[in-house]
Amino acid sequence: MNMLPWWFWVLLWIVLILGMLLFLVLAGIRLFRGFMKLMDEVSEAGDRIGTAMETPAGPIDYGVLPDRGPSGVAALFQDPEDARASLEAGKARRVEVRRARRVERKALRGQAQRVADLDLF
Repeated sequence: MNMLPWWFWVLLWIVLILGMLLFLVLAGIRLFRGFMKLMDEVSEAGDRIGTAMETPAGPIDYGVLPDRGPSGVAALFQDPEDARASLEAGKARRVEVRRARRVERKALRGQAQRVADLDLF
């Protein structure tokens, strides 16, 4: 049986250990770079959230507030047809106020408008 010399085994183990160390160093560098890239993204996202959460300097305009109808006991004695008409009118006003706010908000952001919101038809 032909045995390899002892120096061959020493050389083989040195090469294997150096290869393993090189692999670990390169993997560590790649992992560190990925972690730093992740931290940059987290910092940028935090900055964007921070600027979005800032309170505006001036007063906030909430648009036209809908009129409130009678509620409570006084509404109990109202004619049912009048109450139903008042309810439907209130719903229509609230829908129109939401539509107007949506159109204004999308116009400020430069977004495309919904055709239904534009009251073209």
